[in-house]
Amino acid sequence: MTKQVAILMSTYNGEKYLAEQIESIINQSYSNWHLYIRDDGSTDNTVKIIKKYSSQNSKITFYNENNIKNIGVTNSFVELLMGTSADFYMFSDQDDFWKSEKVNVTVKAMLNNSAYDKPICVFSELEVVDKDLNPLRRMNGHNVWLDFPHFLFGNCVTGCTMMINQRLKDTLRLEQTDFNKVYLHDWWIALFASAFGKLIYLNQPTILYRQHGNNVEGSKKDNIFTLIRRSINMRHELTGLIKIFTMDKEFWRLFSSQLHGTNYQYLSNYIHALSVGSFKRNLRLLFNYPPKRAHLKGNILFSYLILTRKNTIRKKLLK
Repeated sequence: MTKQVAILMSTYNGEKYLAEQIESIINQSYSNWHLYIRDDGSTDNTVKIIKKYSSQNSKITFYNENNIKNIGVTNSFVELLMGTSADFYMFSDQDDFWKSEKVNVTVKAMLNNSAYDKPICVFSELEVVDKDLNPLRRMNGHNVWLDFPHFLFGNCVTGCTMMINQRLKDTLRLEQTDFNKVYLHDWWIALFASAFGKLIYLNQPTILYRQHGNNVEGSKKDNIFTLIRRSINMRHELTGLIKIFTMDKEFWRLFSSQLHGTNYQYLSNYIHALSVGSFKRNLRLLFNYPPKRAHLKGNILFSYLILTRKNTIRKKLLK
């Protein structure tokens, strides 16, 4: 018997591309899937589109048709994950386009893994396209990592490419997690899988990741202009750093007793050093446990902020 796949989609004012995305899921070569759509308070025609498809196709459920409210993208996906049941779970944005073999190749990767009884997250490369699905470039390239220390500082797992198994869901402690402290649901899942399970990367695009006016920031590469902007606008960078370490602190609260070795040392030292905020301690921290960002410039920027904005970071983390 083929494994049941729950596809979880959160929508918000997505009328422009939603129907095309749903059609790409309907046309998957793998047939044993069920699409659950939760709307996060749309004010356009998104709800009408969802009602149309869910009434015409028994494999599509309008998850919160009678309780539509805005709770934010992370909480929306988490509610779907907690409220559905399947063998495997996938996450879908409202404006992309899934290649017809996406579910099939991801299920195969999951089943071919020898550690199937462990928490597993499979994720893939994706192809960045324009609003008309014309190809632009690949998203990840060589910027992929699978180790826990890297995920403490950055994420390379895009939610719309990932699949997780039931074992991962069961051990994620969803009910105990304060998701207001979690940067993004896909990052949180990847962080957990890197610590206690296994991440599997498929170096092939399974999805056309559409770029348009509302989501261009999510995947554009750094160029000279964005680097200048980042260097000048340190407030934005500091906000991002604090959000990252707020999530790391929540992970420490929930899972510190299960960590060992280098993973434990990395997280423990950052949580305690940043809470104290001593310049010397932070300098020693950076020397012994340097940040692991995708690029050297990211490591330098993080190190600079940790040393020069230590009081601000400490105040935020101690709240």
